[in-house]
Amino acid sequence: METIILRGHSKTNARLLLQLANKLQFSGKTLSASEEEELGIAISINEGLQSGLLSEKEKKDFLKSL
Repeated sequence: METIILRGHSKTNARLLLQLANKLQFSGKTLSASEEEELGIAISINEGLQSGLLSEKEKKDFLKSL
């Protein structure tokens, strides 16, 4: 499974891409502004956890504080 995220400024073109995705048997979804922000935060947290800059205990403490 592969995930592709596209961002554009045209609702018409976004609908066209979603129609094409459906015809190619891909699933697609339009994200709201809050979902987009949450995705960005999740990606940033994941990158930080994988960077190795914090010890395992520091990572766990941080996640518990959320």
